[in-house]
Amino acid sequence: MGGGAAGELDGVNEKPTVDGPVRPADLYVARFRNLPFDPSTKVKSFIRGYGYEGGGGVDYNWNARGFGGYFKKALFDPKVTIGFGGFGESLARYENYVEIDPNAVDTFGIPVLRFHMKYGDNEFAMVRDMANAMAEMLEAAGAKNIRSYAKPTTPGWAIHELGVARMGNDPKTSVLNQFEQSHDVKNLFVMDGAPFPSSGCQNPTLTIMTLCARSCDYLMGQMKRGEL
Repeated sequence: MGGGAAGELDGVNEKPTVDGPVRPADLYVARFRNLPFDPSTKVKSFIRGYGYEGGGGVDYNWNARGFGGYFKKALFDPKVTIGFGGFGESLARYENYVEIDPNAVDTFGIPVLRFHMKYGDNEFAMVRDMANAMAEMLEAAGAKNIRSYAKPTTPGWAIHELGVARMGNDPKTSVLNQFEQSHDVKNLFVMDGAPFPSSGCQNPTLTIMTLCARSCDYLMGQMKRGEL
C-alpha cells in the first residue's frame, strides 16, 4: 500500500444525512499494468502490478458561511469525495527473511519470530505509479481538488499473512515442495498461506483453498500407496 489519490466531485444529486454517507459501497479497479496477455499494458519502470480499492462519500459543507436559514441551506450543499488506494505485489527478495528471536518469547515462553524486511526499487516505483495513474483517472472523471500521495506503508500494515515457509524445488532455498509438503519431514504439510513465495495484488483466499485441495489429493494418493 501507500499510493493513491482522492478528489471532489460536483453535480452529484445527493444530500448528506445524519446517518452518514449515502449508499455506502466500496469500489475496485482491477489490475491494468503488466498484464501477461496484453502487451499494451507493459511499463518499464516496474514489473508485476496492482489494483485499487476505494470508496466515496457525501458530507456536509463544513465550510459554509452565513447565518440562519442561509447558513443552514449552505451547510446541506453536498461535498462529494471519492478516493482510491493501491494494493500491489511486493516481490520476494533474498534480503527479506524471518528468524527465531534469541532474546524474546511470547506469553507461553515460545520464542517469537524476528522479521527482516525492506522494500526494493520495484515497490517504490509501483507506489509512484499508483499515485500518478489514479490522479489521471480522477482528473478524467472531472474531479477537483485532487490530492495524490506516494509513501509506502510500513511492511505488514495491510496484508494477508503469507510466506515464511515458501514452496520450491530446491530444499536449500525453500521449505516445502509444490504440494506444500516439507522437504525434511515427509508427513508434514503446511496448507495455509505460508507456502507462498510471493503474493499478487489480489486477495489470496481462493488460491490458498485451491492449493490445499491439490495438496490433499496428493496426500491421499501417497497414503493409499503406503508412502506416508
